Amino acid sequence: MSDFSDPKLNPQQRAWFGLEEHESIRVLTSGARTILLERVGDVSGAALPWDREVVLVSDVRAFALADLLRLLHESSKSGFLYFEAGDHVKSVYLDRGEVIFATSNQMVDRLGQCLLRAGIITPDQFREARDAFKPGRRFGAYLVEKGYLSAHKLWEGVRIQVEEIVRSLFSYGTGKMMFWEGDVRPDNSARISLATEPLVAEGLKRRDELIKFLAKLEDPRTRLEAMRQPKLTGTERAIFDEVDGRQDFRTICRKAGIDPLSGARTMQLLRQLGAVNIARDEAPPSADAETLVRGDEDAVRDCARLHVKVMAELAAPIVALEGGDGIRERLQTVLNHAARRFPAILAGVQVAHAGLLDPEDICDRALQFPGDREHEVRLAVGELIAYLKFEIANHPRIDDPDDMLEGLEDLG
Repeated sequence: MSDFSDPKLNPQQRAWFGLEEHESIRVLTSGARTILLERVGDVSGAALPWDREVVLVSDVRAFALADLLRLLHESSKSGFLYFEAGDHVKSVYLDRGEVIFATSNQMVDRLGQCLLRAGIITPDQFREARDAFKPGRRFGAYLVEKGYLSAHKLWEGVRIQVEEIVRSLFSYGTGKMMFWEGDVRPDNSARISLATEPLVAEGLKRRDELIKFLAKLEDPRTRLEAMRQPKLTGTERAIFDEVDGRQDFRTICRKAGIDPLSGARTMQLLRQLGAVNIARDEAPPSADAETLVRGDEDAVRDCARLHVKVMAELAAPIVALEGGDGIRERLQTVLNHAARRFPAILAGVQVAHAGLLDPEDICDRALQFPGDREHEVRLAVGELIAYLKFEIANHPRIDDPDDMLEGLEDLG
């Protein structure tokens, strides 16, 4: 491994890597056919270890973070776990499988916000401290100096912050993660021992609660109102500026450039600050809103039915060659595994004879999902479609699998 940053890239190479003028690259690890590079420059998040080997690289869509943390815990691994999804960067430090610290570049994960959500400081104390705080000092030490909390309460607050950062990881359905093995310590003196397994269980529970809150925000009867204009920055300001009582929450998140689940966490904080009010209209939505909702539901149903139809088309030649029981059992195994990542769409679903799914069941499940419903269907049912394509491509009694696969309906 090398920590070499190459300043000799020509303009074409820099453009190909998407590097800014002040950025360069560093080789993290290399093999006979692969090279893993790090972008070096003014990037947020904890520094990546330069004296340790990266031993694991994965995509959250294929290997859920909850599964990875359990694996590291059960294997008593020490090291540094790095997660990246868009501009969200989070890190977890582990010692013999237990969490000892975590960091995040997200405003909603900062110490002050976590102390406020936990009720350790009041909204007035939070606003006063944030307005008076000067960069270059530790925010927690400033709160102790002001007398807002004791050193012991600060310790409890840091512990809560670390727990919240780790729990928030399980709300991501996409992203990349890397793990460096070895004795990797955080840059500050904080070291908090947290049991990993309860953190995972609580994180999954919090994820489900956040999904329910997101469903409330996305309900057409929900009205979001801006109440006051506190001093806000970053994501909080971007979300607040879009709240006007008329836009739906998805539109707010899209304009603010944030994913819905992270937007929901930010909305919880804004409500606690008294910056926004979440009201619910008892009257039915307007005709225009009903049309939009109905159109969205139709698109979701079309997407679900199309994917289930493609599954049936893929399973049909296998059933014709060997009967329906074998493919049903194999698909059920694949589905059960995929349900761990897509519980809203697949948990408890049973594959029928000949590898068929009930399309209306998938439709109904998709319509209850409080995020990008079509995207979730594509990912969830797409796991089963990918497996069936694999079976066809490798089936010893199918002579022309490529021709068969090319004739499938385009999923878009």
